Amino acid sequence: MFPDLPPRIYESLKALCCLATAEKPMRAVEIAAVASLPPAQTAKILHEMTWAGFVESHRGTNGGFLLLKPAAQIRVIDVVAFFTHRAPSQELNDPVLQALALATTRCKKELEGITVADLVKLQAPKADKRKSPRKVPNRQKVGEHK
Repeated sequence: MFPDLPPRIYESLKALCCLATAEKPMRAVEIAAVASLPPAQTAKILHEMTWAGFVESHRGTNGGFLLLKPAAQIRVIDVVAFFTHRAPSQELNDPVLQALALATTRCKKELEGITVADLVKLQAPKADKRKSPRKVPNRQKVGEHK
């Protein structure tokens, strides 16, 4: 749908992936650090995602943000739709928006099947399949005897 995701959508998906792997609530600054995102922007995005129903926040010393539902139930298309929602009347009257809607239909269909859990699986570090380094036998220094 997008050659490059708009920053707000990209940052939202990164934050959701971070929360999907968290074992406890995370503060916005922690999410920003782990996901390599700007802290102020991350806080704004998390609050918007709270309104959208993707995350919930808890106050207090042990507070922070949590996913509202399992990552496997949060579809990428829903995040994209939340941040790109237009009034239907705009699309009906604008030929450019009509053309873009038609062109992105297939891409949107593909995104419907991708969840935050899928993104987490894709970004998980792959096990290093290289062989462990060979052990080099101890070599004697010149003039040294065993």
